Amino acid sequence: MVCLLGWSTVSTSVAAEQAQPQVVGIIADGKSDWRIVCPPPASPGVNWAARELQKYVRQISGCKLTIVQRTRGKPALAVGLRRELSPDDRAALPPSAPGYDGYAIAVVPATRKSPARIVIAGDNTRGVIYGVYELLERMGCRWFYPAADAADPEIVPERATLSLRARTWAAASPMKYRICNGSEWFFEMEAAPALRQLDWAMKARYNAMGWQADTHTSLDIQYQQLAEGGLLAELANRDLLLHGPAHCFNLLLRGEDYLKTHPEWFGLRNGKRVPQTFAGAQFCWSNPEARKQFTDNVEAFARQARQIHILCLVPFDGGQACECEPCKKAGASNLLMLLMGEVIERLKTCRPDLLVETVGGYGPMTDPPEAAQIHPRQRVVWAHWGRNYTMGYDDPRYDRKDNLAKWRRAARGGITLCQYYTDNFAEPWVMSPFTVAIEGDRRYFRQEKIDSVYMLMWPRGYWWNHGLNGYLAGRCFYDFSLSPYDLLKDYARRYFGLEAGPLLAEYLEAWAREPELCYRIRGDSRDQDRAKLAEQRKRLLEPATHLAANDQPLAHRVGKVEKLHTLAERLMEVHRQRSEIQRLRRAGGFDEARTRLEQARAYTDEVLALFYTLADLKLGLIERQEVPTFITANVRNWLEDEAKAIAAGKRD
Repeated sequence: MVCLLGWSTVSTSVAAEQAQPQVVGIIADGKSDWRIVCPPPASPGVNWAARELQKYVRQISGCKLTIVQRTRGKPALAVGLRRELSPDDRAALPPSAPGYDGYAIAVVPATRKSPARIVIAGDNTRGVIYGVYELLERMGCRWFYPAADAADPEIVPERATLSLRARTWAAASPMKYRICNGSEWFFEMEAAPALRQLDWAMKARYNAMGWQADTHTSLDIQYQQLAEGGLLAELANRDLLLHGPAHCFNLLLRGEDYLKTHPEWFGLRNGKRVPQTFAGAQFCWSNPEARKQFTDNVEAFARQARQIHILCLVPFDGGQACECEPCKKAGASNLLMLLMGEVIERLKTCRPDLLVETVGGYGPMTDPPEAAQIHPRQRVVWAHWGRNYTMGYDDPRYDRKDNLAKWRRAARGGITLCQYYTDNFAEPWVMSPFTVAIEGDRRYFRQEKIDSVYMLMWPRGYWWNHGLNGYLAGRCFYDFSLSPYDLLKDYARRYFGLEAGPLLAEYLEAWAREPELCYRIRGDSRDQDRAKLAEQRKRLLEPATHLAANDQPLAHRVGKVEKLHTLAERLMEVHRQRSEIQRLRRAGGFDEARTRLEQARAYTDEVLALFYTLADLKLGLIERQEVPTFITANVRNWLEDEAKAIAAGKRD
């Protein structure tokens, strides 16, 4: 797990001094003569990392450390790229860890000849920033969620005295790309919440932001909006990469631009050429003129969007392939890869640095191409929407392993695995920590040398609900040595406090070890599940609520857990009522079943009212726009079927 800082003091006993590790003092009673040193030529990202260190040390201790380019005779926190540090600082560091975005840290005590020094070195700019956050975490800081709730601030301890144990260590990620597709990076974006997620993603050790374009506004305008909102500049400050615009084919060959003059370019559905919209079809990928116009438009956008590192071009979501005979004969996957190969070849001249990615295993591209050759530079993002996270990719029971293996072999330019740990549209409304899947997936990544992961978070209103899995995944996929269960314990202790934390740690681990529980809440629970939740409330949640009651932030945090637990209990009661009604009907008790059904209607209305209440709190628990549609349909979908079965006197 993350090593926590030990706040030990040096004993006057010689024996005790020899037994304890050396401690390097940085702040004493809110005062310090330390400096933060950024040796020239420091990049903007390195300078930004130094300012982050300065900011949080000041928040912790009240002491503002000066940032300088050089210092002599003073203790210093040296921050920079390894290659730009002084020979003495480089000599103090351990060797670089193998992997990507690495950092190394040396906490060096004072000697007779030189003052104490702490060296934070990055193999690249992101590594420098991660190293700064690692050091701050050892000082007690934590960033479990985006700073979107004023009553739930970042965890920054207050200590007038600050010290670190002398030691050296290094870390790097086996994953080259760790992409955070934050829920605020979808569709019509607002700069302020998107920036909060960007900031959190960096602290959770992601190295790219995934952008899902809005389906109605041109890509040129949307990219300009990213710039005007300051998001491109904030990405550059942190050396974060940009991935996108994802589902966008409808924006690169728009019906309003071409359908009237070139209807043959668009997909055939039920005998009619239709635009790339909901209930429409993908454009006609077998038409060479349509492909050329699409490629022209991609090139024009790529020339403008210079900050995109991975150009992810995915057919519009939910659309079927064109039904014309040439398209059906060639096959959707073959034609998509033909199209993308033409795009890659076109971009060689204007953007030779640009990686190009499209989708596989999803929508009409379920199976990899059979005849067409995938371009050697073609990347594929493989997505299993609706995957059950009770198991990892390495589990023998995982039923799409063969398909994943086929796409992995076909994608010669690399494969990105799209994870939905953080998607409450695909996954349960009350979400377990998906530690079982994180561990199993990570074993698969190591075994198959997968070096790219994409974390999709949706919808917006669930940011707290799914944020913990986003944090766990970011940390565990950066550092494969971290245990997600140890991170859970650290989360509970730091987030809920030393008194309530152990109870919440036990609660969270129980859900993490049995992820099936959250699926049964959304699907079909049993008596033993209801008894389990009742026992957890009495033994863990109620005492934790009592212990945190006198600390406003802690009480607020425990309250979020309790509110979702209440929702889980209410949903399980719906399942109990349904089972009882079905039992009565099958036994021929139709009148009693009818009475119970009306009671169940009233109860489901109460449950839906609770969904609205939780959404209206705006604490990241529930997305309100989902309640009258998707949530209502899932909570109430059985009532009419039961009513019909009772009216018909069915006993099966």
